[in-house]
Amino acid sequence: MAVAGRSPADRVSLIGLMLVWGAFVLAVYCPDIGRGFVKDDFTWIRAARVGIEKPSDLVIPRQSGFYRPLVTTSFALDHLVHRWQPRGYGWTNLALYAACAVAIACLGMTLGLSTWAAIVAAFIWAINPHGINMALVWLSGRTALLLTLFSVSASVAFLRRYYGCASVLVAGALASKEEAVLLPIVLLAWAWSEGDRRNRLAPFTAVLVPLLLYAAVRSLTPAITPWTAPSYYQFTTAPTHVLRNLGEYIDRSTTIVAVCVLIGCGVYRVIPAVDESTRRVLTMCSIWWVGMFAITMWLPVRSSLYAVCPSVASALAGAAMLGRMRSQARERQDWKLELVLAMALVAAIPIYRIRNHRWVEGARISQRTLATIRADAPGLPAAGSILLHDEADNGSTFRSAFGDLASEAVQTAFGRAWTARIETATDTGRDRHEVIADYRLQRGRIARVVGPDR
Repeated sequence: MAVAGRSPADRVSLIGLMLVWGAFVLAVYCPDIGRGFVKDDFTWIRAARVGIEKPSDLVIPRQSGFYRPLVTTSFALDHLVHRWQPRGYGWTNLALYAACAVAIACLGMTLGLSTWAAIVAAFIWAINPHGINMALVWLSGRTALLLTLFSVSASVAFLRRYYGCASVLVAGALASKEEAVLLPIVLLAWAWSEGDRRNRLAPFTAVLVPLLLYAAVRSLTPAITPWTAPSYYQFTTAPTHVLRNLGEYIDRSTTIVAVCVLIGCGVYRVIPAVDESTRRVLTMCSIWWVGMFAITMWLPVRSSLYAVCPSVASALAGAAMLGRMRSQARERQDWKLELVLAMALVAAIPIYRIRNHRWVEGARISQRTLATIRADAPGLPAAGSILLHDEADNGSTFRSAFGDLASEAVQTAFGRAWTARIETATDTGRDRHEVIADYRLQRGRIARVVGPDR
């Protein structure tokens, strides 16, 4: 993508900003991606292995759960190449993240933003401290990245009237995550807001056909629905809960944008005056934000991953405002905003690193646990129970690594009829029938329990 601007200094400042972003990714994310498999990662890998043996299961799975065939396929491809080396899975997440940033810049230019504003939009989205770290460091977080990549790419194709391509990309978004069922409505609302009446059939066909096909194929699977989902995935209309969701998701998707716009006000010393083209972009971004939160806003469970795709709208809206302020500035300020943003981002690197700790520590414990069990596996029976003694929660626990999926983890990793149970100090005295191995976690180290303590 060419970096165009108003002057050579403009181009240099944008290139500098992208280089700083690259250095930020190298410092914040590259050391931590793919450190280990955590919680739902094992479920995806198990489904991927079934899909490798029987490819039809990738499209019509036999087990109940989420229906996200594109996610399962991505794990299947990673498993074919990397097997049980999580680092390779992490590089896949990083590649998806970079592709999302490029797609967002393309969408910005398609909406009429300058190249400068489009690149700034991608930059703002990419440095959001909410959701992006989870999507990168946790391997299962790629669900949000795939949703974002295909949704944004579908939007670019739709706005440029490449309706056949848009239809395929909408299908990809639907196959990535359930929030995409509102994407056709968002795109049709965009078409309606643009007032284009020349060809109504093509845009309707482009977005509704993949939606209908998705619904038809999904109905053949045991995938969970709003009525069969666990309680924490069933919709709620409790006002206190919905209002809390609203407040938290506004924070997670727009706070970084607000900070960048406030920095712009200080640098350019103007308050943005919204013109017609900016108003159009803001309207379309509002439609996207509402549509992409329309499902998750009503769920009892909250996740920063839910903000990854909607925050595309916030980033584009913020960049549109910054571009407008830049054009209003009385004095040329071609490089000052980029410099301030770059300096602020570099200064914040330690904060971003700390925010990764939760997922990184869980991944470390997971890898250490599996490595320890693997060393003992040849001498263990083919069936039985593995007991994991957890220590007090200090952020480094078996629970942070496996959640409620410890049995899923050992069965997937070793292919044996083992179960696994996590116990804390308060669980002493529980049934130890058929326990074949005990492991204790102490200060991040995993050791097998032998002798009287067992």
